[in-house]
Order: sequence, then C-alpha cells, then structure tokens
Amino acid sequence: MRILFLGETYRADAQSWIRGVEENFNQKLETMELPRGDSRILRFLSSIIFFGKILGTHFSKSYDLVLAERATSYGFFSLFVNGKKKVVAQQGITDVYPEHGFSKFYKSILQRAVYKRVDLIHAWGNVMTYAMLESGAKPSKIMVMPKGIDTNKYKAPNKKALPPSFIVTRSLYDLYRHIDIVEAVKILKDRGLEIKVIFIGVGPERPTIESKIKQYKLEKNILLKGYVPNDELPDLMDSCRYYIAVPTTEGVSSSLFEAMAAGCYPIVTDLPANQDFIKNKENGLLIPICNPRKLAEAILWVLEENEKVTTAISKNRNFIEKSVDFYTNMRIISDRYKKLLQLN
Repeated sequence: MRILFLGETYRADAQSWIRGVEENFNQKLETMELPRGDSRILRFLSSIIFFGKILGTHFSKSYDLVLAERATSYGFFSLFVNGKKKVVAQQGITDVYPEHGFSKFYKSILQRAVYKRVDLIHAWGNVMTYAMLESGAKPSKIMVMPKGIDTNKYKAPNKKALPPSFIVTRSLYDLYRHIDIVEAVKILKDRGLEIKVIFIGVGPERPTIESKIKQYKLEKNILLKGYVPNDELPDLMDSCRYYIAVPTTEGVSSSLFEAMAAGCYPIVTDLPANQDFIKNKENGLLIPICNPRKLAEAILWVLEENEKVTTAISKNRNFIEKSVDFYTNMRIISDRYKKLLQLN
C-alpha cells in the first residue's frame, strides 16, 4: 500500500489529515510539496519545477491512493500522478481565489477539470459544496465532514475569573484583517477600556501590524507571540476567555473548532461558513467584515453578558465533542477511502 499526500505539511490542517490517515491505515504517508515563499515569481518557478517532479513520478512510481489539498494547485498536480484513486480537499468556500480577473478565469478551469476527474472530493463543511457543484462535481463524489480536532488536548477550564483576554490564532495575512482588531482595541482604549489580545502566527502583515500597534501605543494591549507549536497552543487558549477571527473569506475553520473546544467564546465575521456553526448571540457573535467599530461593540457586549457567555461556552464544548471529534471523524473518512480502494 502506497499513499501520497500533496500539500503543505507545515500547516496544522494538513498535519491532522496526514495523522488521521496514517493511524487508520497503519501506514506511513509519502509527501510532496512546494517550497515556502511569498514571492510570486519564485512561487511560479517553483510550481514549474514541482510539476516536472510530478511528471517524473508518473513514470517511476505508482500509488494506491493520492490525497491533495486545494483543487487549483495540488489537486491539479494530482491528476498527473500515477495513482489508482485520487482524493482532493477544497480548502475554502471555493478554491477559485481571488474571485475576479484572470485568476478567476484560469482557476475556474483548473477546478472544473479536477472535480470531474478525481474519485472523491472533501468538503469540510456544507458551505463548500456550492462551489463544487457549480464546477461540475457529481454529488455522489462529495463527502461532507470536518477532519475534527483532538478534544483531549483542550481542557476548557472555568475562565470566569480571568481578566478580559482575547486570542487570535490566524496567520498574519491581509485576508484575516488583524488590522481591524488593532483598530477595535484602539477604539476601546479611547473609551477607557483596556483589554489584552494575543496574536498567534506569522505572515507578511506583521510589519504593518507592528507599526500600527506602535502608532496607537498599544504595546501593553496587544502581544505578537509569533509562531507557536501546535502542542503549546491549547495552554495559551486556556488562558483566554474569548476568541476573535475576522477574515474576509472563510472555508471551514479548524481554529474556530479549537476555540470552541478550549472554552473561548467566539467573535467571528458574518460569513456563510461561520453561520453553519455560530448563531449570533447564542453561541458566539457574528460581525460585519472590515468593521472595527462593530468589532469593538461586540467586545463590549461579551464583557457585559458574562452569564450568556458562560452558557454558550458549555454548549460549544458539547457540540465539538459530539460532532467534531478527530478520532471519530477520521475513522469515518478513512473508511470511505478504504471503500474506494475496495478494502472493506
């Protein structure tokens, strides 16, 4: 049995996927990925070289199962691998991003070609299926199920007595709008309310964020922790009672699931992917995109509604244990792979 994973193995989502398959197949996966880098030119050149390697494996290696993340990149590369069965996971609400200009034109073609030729398509949530169906995917090929998270890692302690601390675990890229969070903290400070926000992650927006923090004199309010290993993240989340994520686009966020498991009350942008799991003022808050003032108002609301927050935190933890458990979901997903391979 040979299984190949095409994707960015440094990402927590990818690591969870690989780990779940390896445990359920009792099989070590082989991996291939593009080198990391922010330069478009270097990424383009790396893609050409990577494509050459993929073509080389087609004639020298054969795989029973090929797993690939993102239809418009690794999913497309997977079509040229010599594999018996191929599975692709969509990473966002659509893998055609940005959704305009030439990028939309050629990525739409790639996505359609991939979904017509692979054997199984992962939707980590229902919101992803619309783009799949529009791209010509057969409903019978679509599997809707999140990978899940290891709930044993998250203690969800009682945090009522904690100071108002908020955690942000999204990478420092513009689409995650960390600047809006900085602006909201500034609005609250001007009103006389001091809160603490911890940013976890790295990315090209860090210099811009640091500059804005310095400009607003928020060094005591906002802490940039940088990269934090996945096994250390639960302890950090245990120290915070609230979670913020305000991206402009969203697929199905493992970060949100982690926050819900850790007992962090979520404040997230009002996007279809988040609406699947968050009901406004019931188990979290949904706020408009790119609106620091509304975010500041949301922070004020959660600090004033302590009992509602406590009730919501308990409900969220129960939901995660029931519907988003890593071991249960990855066993079901792996069984679907085995059915593809006629192993059960």
